[in-house]
Amino acid sequence: MTQPCGCDNTMNVVDKIRRKGVSFLELPKAFEIECSCSHVFMMTTHEAQCEACNMVYGVTPCSSDSIENVVAVGIDY
Repeated sequence: MTQPCGCDNTMNVVDKIRRKGVSFLELPKAFEIECSCSHVFMMTTHEAQCEACNMVYGVTPCSSDSIENVVAVGIDY
């Protein structure tokens, strides 16, 4: 799936926000994430990690208007 920002795979999303230095900037609206491990947490920044299993999630600023654009990239990525 290609994101509105032009990222074409899940790891590109987190790599891009890290390169741009926006990983830990606050999202306009927090998202309730149900992790693949079934733990639920609030994602408040462009990059977040599940406290239960360390799965990393990310969303680019230009895609942060929808939870559907949040991608899981891997444990401890």
